[in-house]
Amino acid sequence: MFENNTDDLILEKLTVLYALNNISDDLTDSQLTQIILGTNVMNYFTLMTLLPKMIESKFITTHKKNDSTLYTITQNGLEVLIYFKNRIPDYFKEKIDEYIKENREELLSHKISYKSNYIRKDENSYIVTLIAIKGGENVMSLNLIMASEEKALNTCHSWNNSIDDKYSLILDILSE
Repeated sequence: MFENNTDDLILEKLTVLYALNNISDDLTDSQLTQIILGTNVMNYFTLMTLLPKMIESKFITTHKKNDSTLYTITQNGLEVLIYFKNRIPDYFKEKIDEYIKENREELLSHKISYKSNYIRKDENSYIVTLIAIKGGENVMSLNLIMASEEKALNTCHSWNNSIDDKYSLILDILSE
């Protein structure tokens, strides 16, 4: 992933602008998260840190629709993207374009999809984020601390690849 220097921060913001511009629809934070995590161009925590800063800088804006907050690239954000688009590696642009093309229907559908990510917290632990997405909305988000990278990776793999409907199972457990 990226270190926290100015060039990386610029690249991360440009990547978010690129994703918002290329889907040609306003996106919920879950849909945007799904694109970013699905392409592995940055992690969940970086994205969640960037969004308020980008709103404050007026590169993106939000509006409410059906109890959902939607993100839209602003004219200012579009101008920045056009001017600095060449700073985004072609590899990132291709990954985002391919992901959107292959997952557009899923991004906007009502079936449940699962995404996960993990980052190192400290020398002996990792933070795992598990997300359930339905109709482009983040319907469940869990943050877990794991003792090893192997456990974090296995948890992410299990969350993404098991055929069980984890969201319904967790709701059933919590409803008892």
